[in-house]
Amino acid sequence: MILNSTTRRLATAVIVVLAITFLFGDLGSNPLRFDEAIYAGISKEIVERGEWLTPHWNTSVWFEKPPAYLWITGLLFKLFGITEFWARFASALSALGVLLLAFLVARRIYNDSAGMFAVVILLSSQLFVYYGRVGTTDTMLTLCIMLAVYAYLRSADDQRFWLLAGASCAVALMVKGAAGLIAPAVIFIATIIDRRFFSILRSRWLWVGITAAAIIAGPWHLLMYWQHGDAFVSGYLSRHVINRATTNVNQFNRDYGFYFSVLKNFFSPWAFILPFALIFARRPRSFVVIVLGLIVFLGYTFVQTKFPWYILPAIPAFAIVTGAFFTRLTETLTQIKLGIVALALILLWGFAAFAVIRLINRSDPEIESAARLAKLSAGDQHGIMVYPEHLGMTVRFYSGRRLCTDPVINKLSHNEVFECDPTELTHMILRTGDRGIVESRFTINPLREDGPLTYASIARR
Repeated sequence: MILNSTTRRLATAVIVVLAITFLFGDLGSNPLRFDEAIYAGISKEIVERGEWLTPHWNTSVWFEKPPAYLWITGLLFKLFGITEFWARFASALSALGVLLLAFLVARRIYNDSAGMFAVVILLSSQLFVYYGRVGTTDTMLTLCIMLAVYAYLRSADDQRFWLLAGASCAVALMVKGAAGLIAPAVIFIATIIDRRFFSILRSRWLWVGITAAAIIAGPWHLLMYWQHGDAFVSGYLSRHVINRATTNVNQFNRDYGFYFSVLKNFFSPWAFILPFALIFARRPRSFVVIVLGLIVFLGYTFVQTKFPWYILPAIPAFAIVTGAFFTRLTETLTQIKLGIVALALILLWGFAAFAVIRLINRSDPEIESAARLAKLSAGDQHGIMVYPEHLGMTVRFYSGRRLCTDPVINKLSHNEVFECDPTELTHMILRTGDRGIVESRFTINPLREDGPLTYASIARR
């Protein structure tokens, strides 16, 4: 499919408007929830404490992830204020960068039309747009991986791009720890399949890139080990890398078919076209994108702890391959058949985009109530407990109070670090209908109700 210059400019303008609207529209309208409330809370503590090296959450050191994303959000908080919009801005901006890189990568290995298709597909992917609007590390990780892939492709013509590849791999590691190793793993395997492995070993720029990666990623890790020793190794590596890979650390029992269901539910209708794209798309100039998609998808399939967002870095790769398939399909059709196919694709995109809009406009009454009650409780002293547990991160961020856990009530999130002294724990936000469960451990004096939740003073029985 070949577009003239006027049509191409118009299509580009429409895509840019859609991208900005989908990714930034009403970005700060909903309260922070789950992991994004943790990341925003850590960035908030960075600003309040003035401690930029050792992350803290809920007044305790926090080593689940390296601090690159937290530093960026902390800087945004310091410059523009602590709001939901700025808590999510770095992720949304990263998603915008992923769209650009998806086009550039597709253009390098296929053509311009494949790149345009890839961007349009991404903008109608629920998984991509939703997590692009959530203030977590996964979209920025995807950006770093795609930048490394682009640098790898450009290095075939200009070896200085190995410096960018090395820096991108290092930043990926600083954004999400071990998950950042996806980038060098993909490049390593691609060099073998693309028959470039032995030639690049002779490039001095490859070694410059590796050195740059060590300079970027090494100092913080070494400093944390020097300051915190085994506590850093245990929290950063053992608990949140090895344990997640070898055991299931959440309450969901997800089998090896889980990520197929994620694609079916959150990458539709393109997920049903993807198998045909992998088989019938034009042969790429490099297999790096196919390697990226398969490594992420298959690798996380065998990791025991499974979450939908883990395979986010595979989605741009799948979009590129699917875009290349559509390009090949439209190149061989007559005008009438091309019009029919174009209409079908527009209808498919409209169906997918409608699902995206519904998803990003969905609200959670419990999260909204928890945020309001947490703000009202901010003036109270001492610790606060939350039931059900998934509201705890929201309450911690908006109240600024220490979040306490109980070994009976909070079975999933409890640990000894967050167990408060009886005199310190004075209040609770709980689901009104679950009062009977909590009263097995505490006496409850309701102070305020908001929707399905109640804010109460409590005392241990």
